[in-house]
Amino acid sequence: MSNGIRVFAYENFASPAVVVSGYLMAGARDEAPAGAPGSAALEGRPNRAGLAGFVADCLTRGAGSLSYEQIFERVESIGATIGVSGSMHTTGFYTKSLAEDLPLMLDLLSDVLIRPTFPAAEIEKERGEWLTSLEERANSTRAMAGLAFNELCYPEGHPYRYSIDGYPETARAITRDDLVAFHQTYFAPQGMMITVVGGVRAEDAHALVQRAFGDWHATRRARQDLPPAPKIEGQHCRHVSMPGKAQSSLMLGYPGPSRHDPDWTRLALMNSILGQFGMYGRLGESVRKDEGLVYYIGSRFEGGIGPGAWYIYAGANPASLDRVVEISLAEVRRIRDRKVRPQELQDTQSYFSGSLPLQMETNEGIANQILNMVRYDLGLDYLLHYPELVRAITSADIQAAARKWLDPDNFVMVTAGP
Repeated sequence: MSNGIRVFAYENFASPAVVVSGYLMAGARDEAPAGAPGSAALEGRPNRAGLAGFVADCLTRGAGSLSYEQIFERVESIGATIGVSGSMHTTGFYTKSLAEDLPLMLDLLSDVLIRPTFPAAEIEKERGEWLTSLEERANSTRAMAGLAFNELCYPEGHPYRYSIDGYPETARAITRDDLVAFHQTYFAPQGMMITVVGGVRAEDAHALVQRAFGDWHATRRARQDLPPAPKIEGQHCRHVSMPGKAQSSLMLGYPGPSRHDPDWTRLALMNSILGQFGMYGRLGESVRKDEGLVYYIGSRFEGGIGPGAWYIYAGANPASLDRVVEISLAEVRRIRDRKVRPQELQDTQSYFSGSLPLQMETNEGIANQILNMVRYDLGLDYLLHYPELVRAITSADIQAAARKWLDPDNFVMVTAGP
């Protein structure tokens, strides 16, 4: 569209419903980092950590001429759904309704995204829910390990170092003026993407989006490039003491590649073999099944727009942690030093190729695939070539990816528990 919004439509008349899904370029990385001009740090953290997510949560609390109750009365009276959520780089939005109600849902969505009113009383209700969720987080060994892990993985001032959900001190300090200013500064149509999937003609979908969003001409402050995430040198360990817990959580890893990295598909298959496929791959086989040392274990790449972390995660009896780490690092060395077995690779390739059609059985799944193809510059023909791309990966490719990205000698390790 003329204001920079990209609209993608997929016609699916087998469904009477329509899903609208998309994002705009406002997220936690737009919060002022600790030490930035006008940002007094609270306990070494940005004083507005969690602001982007709080804004997203408050958008449906009142918009245009409608109150919170009126918005949801309209949505629920037609059996529809609407939601907004914040993340590191973007603010996502979603609606689902019958095709005949699409005009109403797009009108509501435009009010929510463009004309929120941020009623003071509703903000305080949302703040109460936010603080409750942070209290729950403080009692989760897995969540607290994750916070400490990111603080060790990424340098001071890097957005990935801090929690996108904020902290109790920032949740209490953020004001209504902060919400209004963030929305006015960063919510704009440039870079925004909207997908419409379901029982509607593509031309009609575009016309309805144009009617709802075509007059929006706000501009946002330019973003600086993400700072680098240096390679971890040595072994950096921390324990988060949580007295009274029976279980400890473990995270071990380092910054990894972004989703744009040309190695990504090879890395995804490699990581699936190591810590995901079946009952958590080789890690599940050796640590959980053979020795019974953990309640859960796996490994994950979090790469998206930027260099998200790769890590092994586990929950175990505190007395077992040393042995869990020993076996896990041995499995990292094994996948680096020896090629995976042909049957392992074939099984994983079959899973990657075979699960794709299942992911696209719903309008939501199709919308998600379109969003990913555009967000990560994969090309709109990506799915046509995906099975061939997966089948072309060899055991040597898996080993090369592991040697490039996995390091059993230099890492961050965090435990949280008693």
